[in-house]
Amino acid sequence: MKKLKPIKVLFIKLGEGGKYEQDCIEKDQTLRLGYKAVNHKLCIDKNWNAVHDYFTTDENSKTFVATSHSNQIKQFYEEDEQTLWLTFYANKLWWCFSKPEITLLPDKTKTRPVIGKWSDKDINGNVLLAGNISGKLLKTQGFRGTICRIPEQRYALVKINCEQMKEVVEVEHAMNNLRQKMTALIQNLQWKDFETLVDLIFRQAGWQRVGDTGKTQKTLDLELFAPVTGERAIVQIKAESDLPQFLKYQDEFAKMSDYDKFFYVVHTPKNNLTNYSNETETKLYLVDKVAELTINAGLLDWVIKKTS
Repeated sequence: MKKLKPIKVLFIKLGEGGKYEQDCIEKDQTLRLGYKAVNHKLCIDKNWNAVHDYFTTDENSKTFVATSHSNQIKQFYEEDEQTLWLTFYANKLWWCFSKPEITLLPDKTKTRPVIGKWSDKDINGNVLLAGNISGKLLKTQGFRGTICRIPEQRYALVKINCEQMKEVVEVEHAMNNLRQKMTALIQNLQWKDFETLVDLIFRQAGWQRVGDTGKTQKTLDLELFAPVTGERAIVQIKAESDLPQFLKYQDEFAKMSDYDKFFYVVHTPKNNLTNYSNETETKLYLVDKVAELTINAGLLDWVIKKTS
């Protein structure tokens, strides 16, 4: 699908409390406007002064309120096919373009047809889940009227066109650089400090140490317990390791039926382990993964102090 290049982006609330959402999106493929008491012919004739007068006279609205109502109705009737319409339904962002062909329904509500269908996906087919959308755009759902401009228009188009905002790209580059620098620092940690770092990472993730199941100068087994899920885990920490040693531990882990998870953490891996594509249930964490987990756990300062 080609990138969307609308002239304007508008939010529309499909009925009070979203009562028209399911019909418009799942059945009719329409936009739908309430304002049942507003004369349809006045709107078709574009007599917006008369519509404004209706609100000030019949509804006894203040001038600025009447202006807001009449402008929203005008947008519904007059916006062309280059306007992108957005709404939220079923915990997702939906979008469409629409033809300005207005139909008056028997209940005095008005509709205009969607071009094609409402879509809840970006141009690459990814579902636009509300949980993956900025709160600045989501707050549009709280708009008390029916139609309004999208204040986060640029962001909305970036999401639908499956692009990345310039600021996000810059942060990702900075994070990649940080991970590389943190990897180098962790490689300079003494064995005892590396062992402590791994322990801290798992503690920050909610695991509790039950005890040490085995300890030498170059290796340490941590026995962990997750109080929330009740899971038990073994973490094998190695100062250095190669692929045959990792595979040997996998065989040992397979015999441990009392544990739910197994982690194999290595400070200095040999080449055959570095290039190994692990597809087993045992989590293989090399120093680059430890660096990522260190950042996520907020332990940067700890590592910096230990290597300064």
